[in-house]
Amino acid sequence: MMSAIFILKILSPTFGFIGTVLIFFFGVPKRTDTGGKNFLALEQEDEEEKAKIKKYKFFGNLGLILIAIGFAISLILVFFP
Repeated sequence: MMSAIFILKILSPTFGFIGTVLIFFFGVPKRTDTGGKNFLALEQEDEEEKAKIKKYKFFGNLGLILIAIGFAISLILVFFP
């Protein structure tokens, strides 16, 4: 049976890898966004653009969180040989 330490040693790089792939595809979320407004068309809100921004923000933030969790697990495992 696998020990908890072994499972954490597998999860740490897995979270880091998945987080990196998410950031590669969705990018790091920007602090500023247009809020879905299309400034070339009299500042009309584009619902598709708003949905796209929301999706990219979610997956970008998820990638950052997964990388942070993987790093934290790695730091904890330093104390458990």
